[in-house]
Amino acid sequence: MSASQRSLEDNDEYFTNVYGGKKAFLRNIFFSAKAMLGGYSAYRRINWLTVSRVIFVCHGNICRSPYAEFKYRDLGGHTISAGLQAKSGNPANSSAQVAAASRGIQLDAHRSQNIQEVSLHSGDLLVAFEPDHANSLYDQYFKENDIQVTLLGLWSPQSWAVYFHDPYGLSNAYFERCFHRIDLALAKMCSQFNTTKL
Repeated sequence: MSASQRSLEDNDEYFTNVYGGKKAFLRNIFFSAKAMLGGYSAYRRINWLTVSRVIFVCHGNICRSPYAEFKYRDLGGHTISAGLQAKSGNPANSSAQVAAASRGIQLDAHRSQNIQEVSLHSGDLLVAFEPDHANSLYDQYFKENDIQVTLLGLWSPQSWAVYFHDPYGLSNAYFERCFHRIDLALAKMCSQFNTTKL
């Protein structure tokens, strides 16, 4: 293998381990730029005083949202999780369980559920990991019973981290990176929530 081939492979590995791949990196740049230009301002306007439950929503409810749910519960929050396309009863992904356990969070009790199965009510805050997911949730639920929608990345201290690419099927290194970014965003979101409640 030539040095240039090794360099290309190293480059691919970097983008995969840090962002989830080159396409994910480009999506992150696009969504972050849009956020900086005010594209997701509706998802920043949260009335924290009315929030009684936080619902983390991703695609299949086996990687990102279960981790966020159990981590947020560990921080003392009232929470559940669901997936936009989830099949009911699936355990958390095995790689997600390993990455979560390395951070002191056990996901073995988790079972997936579809957002359609969740009884939503006033005081719920739906938290998405991708702008497209947030848009879908906003269109479906925002006008129902004072249900609010936000994008987790908007609460990250890393302004470029608006988009959380799905780690399903990717490297353990990316799972670790993704969960670390979730931790940072949750810490800031909790701080905002608790400050407003005082």
